[in-house]
Amino acid sequence: MKHSSKRHRLPITTVVIYWLYQITFPVFMISALFLAVWRSLKEPSHLKRLADRFGFGPVGPKGAIWVYAASLGEMNAARPLVQVFLDNGHNILLTHLSPAGLKAGQRFFGDHPQVTHRYVPLDFFLMVKVFLRRAQPACGVVLEIEIWPAMLIEADRFGVPMYLANGNLLARAMPRLDTWKRSSLHMYRLFDHIFTRAEDYVNRYEATGVLRKDLTITGELRLDRTSNPLSLAEGRAWREAWAGKEFTFMISSSVKAEEDALMQCCIDLLKRLRTVRIIWVPRSPQRFSAIGQKAKQAGLISTKRSSQKTSIPSKTQIFIGDSMGEMDIYLGMADIVFVGASFDNSGGHNIIEPLSAGCPVVMGPSIYGIDFIAKDAASAGIFHSFSTPEEMTNFIVENAKSPQKLEKMQSDSTTFWKVNKGASELCYKVIKSLN
Repeated sequence: MKHSSKRHRLPITTVVIYWLYQITFPVFMISALFLAVWRSLKEPSHLKRLADRFGFGPVGPKGAIWVYAASLGEMNAARPLVQVFLDNGHNILLTHLSPAGLKAGQRFFGDHPQVTHRYVPLDFFLMVKVFLRRAQPACGVVLEIEIWPAMLIEADRFGVPMYLANGNLLARAMPRLDTWKRSSLHMYRLFDHIFTRAEDYVNRYEATGVLRKDLTITGELRLDRTSNPLSLAEGRAWREAWAGKEFTFMISSSVKAEEDALMQCCIDLLKRLRTVRIIWVPRSPQRFSAIGQKAKQAGLISTKRSSQKTSIPSKTQIFIGDSMGEMDIYLGMADIVFVGASFDNSGGHNIIEPLSAGCPVVMGPSIYGIDFIAKDAASAGIFHSFSTPEEMTNFIVENAKSPQKLEKMQSDSTTFWKVNKGASELCYKVIKSLN
């Protein structure tokens, strides 16, 4: 792949705001360093690899495909696309903003000789220039909604084609077009091409000034994810030893704001289905101990994955998944999965992982972050959103008592995943054709 000579034009107001942003950036950078120090008290990795943040650190061979997957969610989406590039012989420069993203990238591709791992430089033009001159990537691929002005403007000046994959411009962002914040939305014009999920998203990008010819509907990248069959089998073995054929409910990616409501849901389920088993995998590692404390206060027996290497005590009612990289094991244990950030106003987390593992999904009412896939999954009967935890509990109880209905939903989940794959290959083919 070769560099493009194409240059993009932005409205003068956007350019002025960009340079004001750059002039004041050193102040933000000092604040960011203080924040990193504070966060490092809980997560020391925030202060590691500081050279990366200033444009130095490893860059790998010149001419690599530069992929920016900011955090864990973006890395999950990037994973199948990175694999397609690797399968076609390309080197990958994999960059991240957060430690969670870096750890996930290393977990997926850590020992691959064609992948270089690092943090992305801070969004100051000098640091981005240092990075680009050292790396000289063939092109850049940004995941989902990440808009970093210096990254895009300096890449454009350096002649590096930039692509947005799994574009996720939400409807709630569009009112910015009527305010001074529209400048950030104008930044989407700097992408040489945007790959997004459905026609609704195309219309939003067009409203920001992106041309229709520079947009392609690919569907959802995460649907190209393949569950680890060995991990799923391990999960089924754990479940068989712990619960036999009893119904098993999983709470996945929960956030602090909804924990009390979900714990009450667990209490109600255990009253109405005395043999039910519950797996709880919080979104953040900082919540692992908190879930154990809440279970204890509720009079429920819980066990952490970290304390059980080979089996789960039979009396355990809530099994807390306090490990990283074992989601497929937990999904292998589940009949129905709740996905979190949906009983607060966060828009919901990724539902692809459970669906691809054959698990129907339930959530609260806040699903704006996953509306594209949620609509299609709901039409297939494998996704259900509820206004209250009580409504969700009633649905779970009803299906726990209807094995045939539950089995059909699980089969339909697997079918849904299989027929909607292919976004990664389509992205690769279009990028290849444009370079």
